Amino acid sequence: MTVAASGFLLAPRLGANYVQAREAVSYAPGARLAPGNMAAMIGGSRSFLKRYARTLVASLAIGGCFIVVMRAGALPVLPQPGAMARLPALPVAGFVLALLVSMLAKYARYYFLIAPIARIPMRRIMSISCIAMALITLLPLRLGEMARPAMLRERGRLSGWAVTATVAAERIIDGVVFGVALLAGLALAPPHEPVPDHIGGLPIPAAMVPRAAVTATGVFGAALVVMTLFFLRRDLARSWTERFVGVFSRRLASVLAGVMERTSDGLRFLTDLKHTTPYLAVTLFSVAANVWAVELLATAVGLPGLGIAQSSVVLGVLAIGFALPNAPGFFGAVQLSLYAGLALYVAPEMIPREGATFVFIYYVAYLGVVCLLALGALILSYAFREAPAR
Repeated sequence: MTVAASGFLLAPRLGANYVQAREAVSYAPGARLAPGNMAAMIGGSRSFLKRYARTLVASLAIGGCFIVVMRAGALPVLPQPGAMARLPALPVAGFVLALLVSMLAKYARYYFLIAPIARIPMRRIMSISCIAMALITLLPLRLGEMARPAMLRERGRLSGWAVTATVAAERIIDGVVFGVALLAGLALAPPHEPVPDHIGGLPIPAAMVPRAAVTATGVFGAALVVMTLFFLRRDLARSWTERFVGVFSRRLASVLAGVMERTSDGLRFLTDLKHTTPYLAVTLFSVAANVWAVELLATAVGLPGLGIAQSSVVLGVLAIGFALPNAPGFFGAVQLSLYAGLALYVAPEMIPREGATFVFIYYVAYLGVVCLLALGALILSYAFREAPAR
């Protein structure tokens, strides 16, 4: 089936167990969506509901808790009546365009991350990335994270474990980049004084945000160091695994050593400057476009004083929120993260007015861009599918 169809048929099977998910997918361009596949999709959906009922209930409970917390803290989910009608069209359009450019660059950069281990056409990279991001966004508790490994793996050519390693590396590098941008923004544009001892009506000091930024950046930085050491000393890691685990089970030691070897393949980019350099360059471009989007939106809704440095801080706080397990649509995590970032620079009385409009537009635009790009990937995947072999 096509890449896009594979992704959506796979969606009901995704979960924490990658071993099961990877056995369910193969990439065969040109196959059509047969009635049998439709039946499998329906059956898979029922199986998904049975298997992940508790997860779905938990994620919906998380979303409900976010609503309760925001209402208790006078942090509106919706803007005030009439607020949208007063917005200037040009800055809002510029914001949406900048956000779209940022997302497309984020998807495209993966080409350089995977290139050291497999040459995958850019069209396929973009199609799978669009669908994977929609699954990550819409499925609860980040169940969609395994979409790319499951859709990209090819038996005998590209290991799913290697793809998983590239996805993990992408998350770690993003954490470091956004963390550094956040800390740089705080250094260039310190929060207004006095820093509020609350966010909206919540008794959470806004001063906690810089401390959380330092902690998150340190965690991601440490993860980057560990990841690099693992790759550079992978032979030693395999040897230790075989030696210590082999005391209990030689078979398990052999399996784990094989997994470690295939996983380390996905980290080859760490010593491949030919691909690492453009990957980092496109990453920085994507972040810059997103920072510009935040600045344009702040201008559109009438939030004063949010320049490049302040927008970097707001975006960095949002990145921390995105890193957490999510309710469907990242609902609640996006809103609270944006409100926390704005609280450092925006007067408290503006938070439930202009701040609410800012948060609402960003959230709706983010969901819209993610879903429309996934839909476009589906359409293009079917439009350019190859004729089935006879």
